[in-house]
Amino acid sequence: MFKNIVLSSVLVSSSLFSFSNFVPSLNYELKHNDSIIKEYQKRISQLQKRNDYLKSLKAKNPKLYEEKPLYEETKDAYIYRIKLNGAEAKNINFMIKHHMVSIDMNIKTTRDENGEYFYSSKSFFEQYTIPKNVDETKITHSIDGDYFVIKMPKK
Repeated sequence: MFKNIVLSSVLVSSSLFSFSNFVPSLNYELKHNDSIIKEYQKRISQLQKRNDYLKSLKAKNPKLYEEKPLYEETKDAYIYRIKLNGAEAKNINFMIKHHMVSIDMNIKTTRDENGEYFYSSKSFFEQYTIPKNVDETKITHSIDGDYFVIKMPKK
């Protein structure tokens, strides 16, 4: 009987010891999870603010955010569209030479965001062969929203 009491007391004390070790790690895990939740909430808040800002930009000029096909053929013309992604028309060089239409664009942007200065430079070059059934003298180009549009009328 004495043996059983000793054995029982050892089992109870070892269980209590295990439980006491579990509680601090449980508390640690809860604290850790709370900090992660706070970080995610902060990030979600930032993303919501960014979305609100983007929606306000879109509301100011919805035509800039329309999606259009980059190539289209109608019964009267071939139409090519190049997405400008906010580039200004003054950065575009358009040329017709040797039965080819060439578009060359250099985009340089700078921005200051919370005291951090960002600079980027991008170049774009595209060429299209003018189909034989197009009158080269009637090819036009224009800006439509955020697209540079080349219209090649058929003969």
